[in-house]
Amino acid sequence: MTDEVGEVGSPQAGAGPSLPHTPPMGIKAVHPGDEPPVAPTEPTPSPRRRERPPSNWLAALVASGGVVAAIIGTFLPWRVVDHENGFVTHLIGWDQAGDAVPVLIVGLAAAGVTGALWTGLRGLLPKLMLLVTGAVLVVLTGLQITDIMGHEQSEGFAYSVGIGLPVIAVGGLLLVLAALFDRGPWALGSARST
Repeated sequence: MTDEVGEVGSPQAGAGPSLPHTPPMGIKAVHPGDEPPVAPTEPTPSPRRRERPPSNWLAALVASGGVVAAIIGTFLPWRVVDHENGFVTHLIGWDQAGDAVPVLIVGLAAAGVTGALWTGLRGLLPKLMLLVTGAVLVVLTGLQITDIMGHEQSEGFAYSVGIGLPVIAVGGLLLVLAALFDRGPWALGSARST
């Protein structure tokens, strides 16, 4: 007995013409005698790369200075107590956690907005955030300075303002200035610069 089994689609199998090849999706099958498809002669437009927008370096630099001043001021002396015997006590802001934590949180929020400025984010929202954080820092330090100046010399203690509060106030003013230096639109919504 002889087996004459040829390959499927071969002329020896007696099945006629070979089976058509199934091309991948989107490619037209070419049959014998057809013209092969030709690539288009005009170049296909390449997708445009989205360029990184230029940062608003002046506003971002001023805001960075304000953030650094606000955060560092939290750890500097806020209150200086002069004792009658000549001993001086420096109370840093962090020793007064109830007052220092809001300052630190506002400073960190301003740091986030400053990072957005460095990446090129523009619009009303970053400006408002800078204005609000700067104003909050100035108000908080103003209240602290007023509280310290309101203490009268008593029982041999004299109170004065330490360097930390003015540093935080300067940081708040720098944040307000950064909002004014931002070249973005004063309109609702935020957009990246083009």
